[in-house]
Amino acid sequence: MSNVRMKFPSHRRGSPRPAPAGRHRDALATIRILTGREDHAAAPGTPIHLVDAQAVAQLGSWKLDLASGAVAFSSEMRRIFGWGTADVQDLSCLAEAVHPDDRAKVGDWLARNAAMRPPASGCLFRLVMADGGIRMLYGRSALRAARNGARARICGTVQDITDQESGERTVGEVAHLFRDIFEHCVWGIFQTTPEGRYLTANPALARIYGFDGPEELLSKLTNIGGQLYVEPERRDEFIRLMHEKGVVTDFESAVRRRDGSVIWINETCREVRTTAGRLLYYEGTVEDITERKRREVELYAAKESAEVADRAKTEFLATMSHELRTPLNAVMGFAEIIRNESMGPVGVSIYRDYAGDIHDSGQHLLMLINDILDFVKADSGGLQLDWEMVELNGVIAGVARLLAAQAEAAGVTLAEQESSEPVFCRGEERRLRQILINLVGNSIKFTLAGGRIDIATDTTPDGQARITVRDTGIGMSPEDLSRIGEPFYQADSTLARKYEGTGLGLAISHRMVRLHNGTLKLESVVGKGTTATILLPREQNPLA
Repeated sequence: MSNVRMKFPSHRRGSPRPAPAGRHRDALATIRILTGREDHAAAPGTPIHLVDAQAVAQLGSWKLDLASGAVAFSSEMRRIFGWGTADVQDLSCLAEAVHPDDRAKVGDWLARNAAMRPPASGCLFRLVMADGGIRMLYGRSALRAARNGARARICGTVQDITDQESGERTVGEVAHLFRDIFEHCVWGIFQTTPEGRYLTANPALARIYGFDGPEELLSKLTNIGGQLYVEPERRDEFIRLMHEKGVVTDFESAVRRRDGSVIWINETCREVRTTAGRLLYYEGTVEDITERKRREVELYAAKESAEVADRAKTEFLATMSHELRTPLNAVMGFAEIIRNESMGPVGVSIYRDYAGDIHDSGQHLLMLINDILDFVKADSGGLQLDWEMVELNGVIAGVARLLAAQAEAAGVTLAEQESSEPVFCRGEERRLRQILINLVGNSIKFTLAGGRIDIATDTTPDGQARITVRDTGIGMSPEDLSRIGEPFYQADSTLARKYEGTGLGLAISHRMVRLHNGTLKLESVVGKGTTATILLPREQNPLA
């Protein structure tokens, strides 16, 4: 081998360049390798399937005849390095394509081969392609001694493992990611046998159950049904659901921690089976829902308490309204007798006027009591409708006549706008009239003298019956508008308030409209007025 020298190429592939400095230069400078020329077809005596196999595996091969120094490359070797037939003159051309940071170890690997001391391990290095791309290669080599007439040689392979390396790196990254999730997840993660023994558990599960770590949990919690669940039959139910569905979600149970305290958990689990269908294990997650359960109990107790209080309020209002109405009717009756002098003339005329005031005040009080009774019935579901076919033009005309004197006294113009054709709906005429009296009465109350109120009825494009009450009154703020309809709520709630009332009129109207399967919508602007719109399911004209 004294007459063999290796030349390193220059920066341009195929051109000579100075040998690299350092310890590799001396070892390689004494080697000269003659490259055997091959085209892309199989070399003589090389089975075609071997060429195909190398291409599939991206595995190039080379061999060095130690007697002559000649080197032969396979076509796949040339393809990997991007060499043409005329591009490679000696093995040292490897150094030109190898990443600068890897040239030292590649030079050492080649030098050891030339010295007939191939390393037992392979050589992993990066290849810089002509387009600047990086490929990861892995080279191996072995000494084949002279035997049966064959000369001693070095056989080597170089495989492009870029894809494998990337895949292994990806797998490693994914494994690291899932390990982090497993270790740091706030939910417990587990695998168990169907019989009830834990196979794996993460730190969170150990903390939930009160153990110092997963190892302690696995060693001490060996019978889930007997040791964990407060009600052992819960494990039976869990197994039944898993058997039927293969998955369990939101399975809530009371369990005992290691110290004996009881907590609530929520489990989600699935079966893991082989492709042949054999059950391997269960795997899933556990969430500690003790705090949520405590809040649910508190909310339930508060709800029960509120419902009891609401029932008591409803019963009180209904009872008191009935109790008040009986004596009030007597007071109003006697006041009316005195005012009308039904039993004879009243000696002092002013007493007759006082009796009239008593009757009028009693009438007002009776209206308030009736409102309370209606609200109690509507709110408790006790208000029932006597369903009938109602023609709405007649309803608004009747309400306009009824409230005309009240509007005139307030200095407000009250106008009705009937539809050009009858508008029918199903409902109770008396209750529909009550709704309109409440709405129009409010408009009269909150519209200043000189203002106007319009009542109209028509049919919407989608076929609903519509009643509109529009006024030019004082209007409401968005905050008041959002709360109108709440029982007893009044926008002016001060002791010195200007407008009287219980605040039940709109609350009753909302509930009665809902009983008619309709909707009541209020729109208002402060200083410009309010519009109330009632939409009801329309019925066909029975006279058509």
